[in-house]
Amino acid sequence: MTNLLSRIPLKFFSAFLTLFSAGVSLGNLILIYVSLVPLFIIIFALAFDQPRGITVNRVERELTSYVGEDAAISFQVEVPDGVGLVTVADTPPQYFELVEGNNFRVLWKGLKRKVVDVSYKVKCTKRGIYSLSPIKWETRHPFFLKQTKIGFSEEPLKLIVKHRPFSVKRVRSAKTLSKIPLPLGSSAKMGITTTDFREIRDYLPGDPYRSINWKATARHALHYKTWLPKVNEFEREGKKVVWIFLDKSANMILGPVTKNSFEYAVQAAAGLARFYLERDCRVGFCVYNSVGAEKIIFPDAGGRQYYKIVRELTGLEAETEERAFAVSSLRNAVRECRGHLMGSSPLSIIITTILPKNFEAVIEGVKEIRKYAARVRSRSRQIIIIHVMGYHIAARENHEEAAASIMELRNQSIIREVRRAGASVVSWNSLRQSLPKLLLAGLRSS
Repeated sequence: MTNLLSRIPLKFFSAFLTLFSAGVSLGNLILIYVSLVPLFIIIFALAFDQPRGITVNRVERELTSYVGEDAAISFQVEVPDGVGLVTVADTPPQYFELVEGNNFRVLWKGLKRKVVDVSYKVKCTKRGIYSLSPIKWETRHPFFLKQTKIGFSEEPLKLIVKHRPFSVKRVRSAKTLSKIPLPLGSSAKMGITTTDFREIRDYLPGDPYRSINWKATARHALHYKTWLPKVNEFEREGKKVVWIFLDKSANMILGPVTKNSFEYAVQAAAGLARFYLERDCRVGFCVYNSVGAEKIIFPDAGGRQYYKIVRELTGLEAETEERAFAVSSLRNAVRECRGHLMGSSPLSIIITTILPKNFEAVIEGVKEIRKYAARVRSRSRQIIIIHVMGYHIAARENHEEAAASIMELRNQSIIREVRRAGASVVSWNSLRQSLPKLLLAGLRSS
């Protein structure tokens, strides 16, 4: 920041010199007296300093809100010294809508100390983790004789916007609620460890270090000349396992930025995780892209697991660049989770948009899940694919809606192939039907 004079004092001083020089050269006292007017104005105006020592403090450092709801943002401006205009501006995230108050304020600082509370509300239109930039302020001299000072507050604001998960509790009928699929077997590979020894096996990602059998590991290293940790496996209590696979490829961004198919897919993943965790299931979560697995959260139960999944979903963004979809993308993701799939009977839910360019990858992924899962009756109901109908989300006009229906009809042939591979496919038009009712109605015909 600088405290230099603006061009206005120079103009007054030039007027003084011009009039004074003319008065002296002409011997005119009137011109000499008149020339003193701009000089006195400059001296009087420069006696006042523009506002200084400004501090801007946010009321909250972190806010949490839900998509579609209003977030209240508040901060306090304190100006202890100086006289003049003070402008303060806070920049909300892109795509957010200002619904109440004003994020830009103009204040007049007089001779007394001034403290002003500023608050406004924005509608959170897009999920994500946002860091609001420091608040910008400017001060101006009351007579504009000094250059404008610019500064920033040192307190950014972290704004976390999440999807409000759907609530299946709204479906009150227990008979109807029971139609939502649950894992078949009660025997699962994950659960509370008992004292009954089962076997010694190779270490897998996610195993606690305290379960490593160091003696067996040393014997294995001496015999096979390779370092591969061995783990004591004990019998576990039978908690049912659910795996959620979320597609984040560029195929999932059909529709506007704030409400595209990927945003609805994220909302579905959060809601399903909450539903099964509330029913004492162990939920695993895997995010995959057009190549393979990107993020894996191994199965666990309880509120802490839900927090981990929601935290991952909140900052998750779909791929923006269109890349060649590898046929092995979902298969590679499943293989990364195979240590927690083998020997159990998990319910696997794949959230994606089935298109001609990725349906083969979906089929390969379904086959891979069937390979590792234990043999149970009606395994197709243990693999559910939620097909987010992105064409309908992208449609805005009546003719676009008709075109979307035609495109979805063309997809029916590849959806039938996916069903023949051993999965139940539920087509979800998120603009017309909620996911809980879809699961209740759609699985009977899938």
